[in-house]
Amino acid sequence: MHLGNEKLLQDIRSIWTNPLLVNRAGRALEDLSLDIESGLADLVPVGVWSLANPDLVERLQKGAQLNEADQSTFFGLGSKGYTDYPTMEELESQEGLQ
Repeated sequence: MHLGNEKLLQDIRSIWTNPLLVNRAGRALEDLSLDIESGLADLVPVGVWSLANPDLVERLQKGAQLNEADQSTFFGLGSKGYTDYPTMEELESQEGLQ
């Protein structure tokens, strides 16, 4: 989890020999690849986006709008907020019915 200390991240990268995953919570989608492009990370997590978008890869490929994650359901005791986000296909089907 990166909390803003760029020098520390650079130091870790310089000595870390394994793949490095850098999690910058709240990073804008358009900035997602910056750490990979700059060589600071090998992987970037997409946890919240993948949680709220069961078809995340397809949405990214098509430049489609992403579902917003409902943070009030995080760490809940049920499936709400984990398995009930609509796919693009489901949204299109719902719009067609209206």
